[in-house]
This record gives sequence, C-alpha cells and structure tokens, in this order.
Amino acid sequence: MMNCIKSALFYLLFSLPFAVYCQSASPIQWGQILPVQPDTTNAYGSQYGRLLQLKNGTWLAAYTVSDNAGYQKDPTGGLRLEIAVSQDRCLTWKKTAQLGDPGRDLDNAQMIQLKDGSILLACRSVRWQESYILPVYKSNDLGKTWKRWSVIDQNEGKPGALGKPDKGIYEPHFYFLNDGRLSVMYANEKHVTESPSYSQIISQKISPDQGKTWGEEIWVAHEPGHPESRPGMPVWAKMKNNKYIVVYEICGPEDCKVYYKISKDGINWPGGLGSPIPDQLAAPYILALTNGSLIVTSNNSNISISNDYGLNWKTIDKAWKKTTWPSLYEIRKNEIGAVNSLGRKKGGHIISIRKGIFQRHL
Repeated sequence: MMNCIKSALFYLLFSLPFAVYCQSASPIQWGQILPVQPDTTNAYGSQYGRLLQLKNGTWLAAYTVSDNAGYQKDPTGGLRLEIAVSQDRCLTWKKTAQLGDPGRDLDNAQMIQLKDGSILLACRSVRWQESYILPVYKSNDLGKTWKRWSVIDQNEGKPGALGKPDKGIYEPHFYFLNDGRLSVMYANEKHVTESPSYSQIISQKISPDQGKTWGEEIWVAHEPGHPESRPGMPVWAKMKNNKYIVVYEICGPEDCKVYYKISKDGINWPGGLGSPIPDQLAAPYILALTNGSLIVTSNNSNISISNDYGLNWKTIDKAWKKTTWPSLYEIRKNEIGAVNSLGRKKGGHIISIRKGIFQRHL
C-alpha cells in the first residue's frame, strides 16, 4: 500500500484512476482471445505458431497443421506448414500459403525478413528415427509462394537407424548478428554417440550469404560431466543494451526448467548450462521490448519480466490458463501479443493470440 500512496500524486496528475492502479498487481492488462488460424474443417487442428512483422507493417503467421492421417499411413501425408497474413495488427488473418514435404513431417517454423525484403522460413523436416533435416525456404512475394533455399543441418540414416537413442535436430530460430550476418540456433542430438556423449546440446551456425550457405557449428549450451542434460528449444533476441540473450529448456535431470545465457556479440557464449529463470518450465519464448524490458513465457503459462537485462525476474499475471508452445511479440508501443496453441473441445489445438496492454512498468 505504501507504494500506491507514494505514486498517487503521479497518477492523479495524469488523470488515471488511483484505485485501478492499486488493485492491479500486474503491469499488463490482457484482452480478448482472437483466432489466427480459422477453426474450420481441419479435423486435427494446428500448433506451434510463430509471427513476423514485415517492414511494411504486415504481419505473417506460420504454424503447423495436421490435416491428414500422417506419412506412415499416407505416402503423401505428413504435417504441413500454413502461412497466414494480417493487415490490421493481428486482429484478423487470412491464409496465404501452405508448405508441404510429402512423406515427411514439417514443424517448428520460424521466419525472418532480409534487407532486400525477401523472407526466410526455417523448420524441421522429419521421418522419425530415419531422416532429420532443417531446411530453409525463401519467399520473394511477402509469403505467398516459397521455394527451398538451403539446409542448415541434417542427419540421414536407414529406417530406425537414428533411434535408441534419437539423433535428431529440431527447433531452428533465426536472428541477425551485429555485423548483419544471419545466424540460427537449434536443438541438436547428433553428438549423443560421440565421446564424450551429450544427449542434446544447443548449436548455432552463421551464414555468410544471408542464408544460402551455413558455416561451422558453434556449441552454445552444454556442460562436460552432464551427458544426460538436454538443452533445447532455443529462442534468442538482442537486448536494448546491444547484448544478446538466449532462453532454452533443459530436460533430463533438470526436468525441463528454463535457463538463459547472455553474450556480448551473439557468437561467444559463456560455458556451462546457464542460469535458471524462476517459475518457467519447458518451451520458453523471450521478447526483448523496445523499452528495454524482457518478457519470458513457457509451457507452464507463467510470464516473467526483467527490467535489468536478466539480472532479476518477476512473475506477473498470465495471459493464458494453459499454454502449448507459446510465443510473444511487440505489436506496437505498449501492446504485446501472446500466441498460443489453444486446446479445442473437439481435440487438437487452434492457433490463437491474446493482446496485452502495458498499464505501467515495474
């Protein structure tokens, strides 16, 4: 209450209701839930939604759709990626494209726009325990059509050869370095049969030519003596202080708790497994706001905010009661969007977004 009393004069000067400020413990007021993918005839639903704001203000959404019986029952089947577009700051969406790789599962889409206006989309393309590829697709017409552009990494074998233990690669996430080069991070199980063995690490590669080719692998998160620890699902961003931050889950002995690391240049990362973020569990996503704040969410629905570049974290009100592979975006100043694979009564999920308005900053 003392903090409310000290701030009363400030809020009265700006004609804001003092009672509202004191009653609200969270800096974000969450609004209505809006669909990104229309819940129509898709019997199996959609999941893993990721957004991108283009330079012209348009928003694109990429998400996974399950609209067939799967490649094991249908040679042309498998998970696909759908692209939707919004011209009204994420209020309404219209499907604009679909990507498929017959006989394989596509998932884990993430997009970035290059300086020339073209768009790259990275994802995983999988035949489980047999073939793992991280392809990059390119669009020169704002997401309407796509073509295969490059491959970040891959692991190929005969049916069943890449299982027990699994040797897959997953969850690519693009970001630009300070010098303008494109880089990507992803979860990597390919080192599990090496000595020393690592069940999974986070890998990074840098492209010298805007995604056409990829350089040598950089190890971002692993720790000698911890072979069963599984850092994965990396999401990284550049903070207002020009340093880079990456968040990730660590499954295995760490029970999928969320950790983070900070780098001055986005290339050289501290050793070890990183530092934990309290109250976060599995599939994290970080948003670096233009005002300098950091917001993190994860599969346990909690939302954490830091105003000192990750030194301290405070848990605030949730956007969703239950989340599955969530993501966060700054729609405009003081407005963020929380994307979720929202469960449906008839089964499966539907990609949805909930906007939040900053009432104040902690």
